[in-house]
Amino acid sequence: MNADLRDALAGFLEQPEDPVEGALVAARIIDPEADATWARQEIASLAQTVAADAEVRPEQMVAALRECGFRGAGERYYEVENSVLDHVLRTRRGIPVSLAVVLMGVARKLGLAATGINFPRHFLVTIGDLLVDPYEVAATTVAACREWLRRNRVAEDGAFDVAAPKDIVLRMLNNVRMTVARQGDHVRALDISDYQLMIVPDAYGLYVERADAWLRLGAPEMAADELDKAAARAPDEAMRERLRERIAQTRRRKSAVH
Repeated sequence: MNADLRDALAGFLEQPEDPVEGALVAARIIDPEADATWARQEIASLAQTVAADAEVRPEQMVAALRECGFRGAGERYYEVENSVLDHVLRTRRGIPVSLAVVLMGVARKLGLAATGINFPRHFLVTIGDLLVDPYEVAATTVAACREWLRRNRVAEDGAFDVAAPKDIVLRMLNNVRMTVARQGDHVRALDISDYQLMIVPDAYGLYVERADAWLRLGAPEMAADELDKAAARAPDEAMRERLRERIAQTRRRKSAVH
């Protein structure tokens, strides 16, 4: 873990109030060359463009950002850069959570209340009383979202929970961690999860995923240590017992690391 980035994230977590600042810390974790100063200036510039010396309603703001070219990343959805805020601002392309941060950043500059919504698989945002699909950069409705949940057989429990700025950082890092893990870069996935554990130190599932990464790297002893940590944080005895069985199996494996 990079000491400067660790300190930056720790500083944000002491006062986790601004989603843009959280996203900029995440951007530096993902890409050390991310330009946080330029990103802040660009969000301020977008707010000035949208305002045009007039009071702006949420519907007008969303339409104006759509006219500025912001939209979903399309076929390039799974590129890591879509979670790096300055890249999203330059290209005007992103995934739901990164585009939501742009919307929230501009809205707050304009004095509009803006809040993230931790909707499953597809982050949402409210601006004033308007529910927005950031990937489409367009208004949506609770009814349409409920229909999506029904169609995809996803439970509604928690689907409309508010996402605090630290939740947004966690989700952005999670997207990147899963992407690099799919690409086979388990070392980078472990590094990103180090920062995630600063946000949610008792997330037992994250320790299990770290164990999977260590196994793919041929280090069962490290995997067993992660599973020990997961077992200590498991939500119930049944899960702890399953983890203990897996720990025993893992400790019998031979290391491929020399």
